Amino acid sequence: MKNTILSVFFVLTLVVNGFAADRNKTDKKETASYFAQNNFNAKFHDAKDVTWSNVDGYYKASFSLNGIRKAAFFNAQGDYVATTEYIKAESLPAATLEKLKKTYKDYSIGEVLRFEVGDSSVPEAYSAAPGEATYYFASLRKEDNQIVVKISSLNEISFFRSL
Repeated sequence: MKNTILSVFFVLTLVVNGFAADRNKTDKKETASYFAQNNFNAKFHDAKDVTWSNVDGYYKASFSLNGIRKAAFFNAQGDYVATTEYIKAESLPAATLEKLKKTYKDYSIGEVLRFEVGDSSVPEAYSAAPGEATYYFASLRKEDNQIVVKISSLNEISFFRSL
């Protein structure tokens, strides 16, 4: 139960900070632990323009890879946790986009965040199916109402939270 609560809190923190953090940049330079930097370099050896920050106890590396801006998260021990990147709604699988538009037909689609969890022990709260490691968060707006939905790679859409 404790692990599930912590997992839900972590996902919620990353999603909310993911939608807002890049808009509140500062000039303060932060660094990550040796282990986080070493694991980052091993996994993303071609990364460019890497900057480090700390998000609620996790090391966040913001970087560019093949011209695409991404962020990778590492825990306090330096272990890889997840990677995020903003994508265009049109980049969602066609069936998923169609289902999203049909289910939330009165909403306009805003930002879409691709969220890929690392292979080391994926908590149950992260995935909709055993072994699933990639899913999306989409912000949707209808007048003054803004929500975030979670979309699994199995085309399952669920309400995540209101903004």
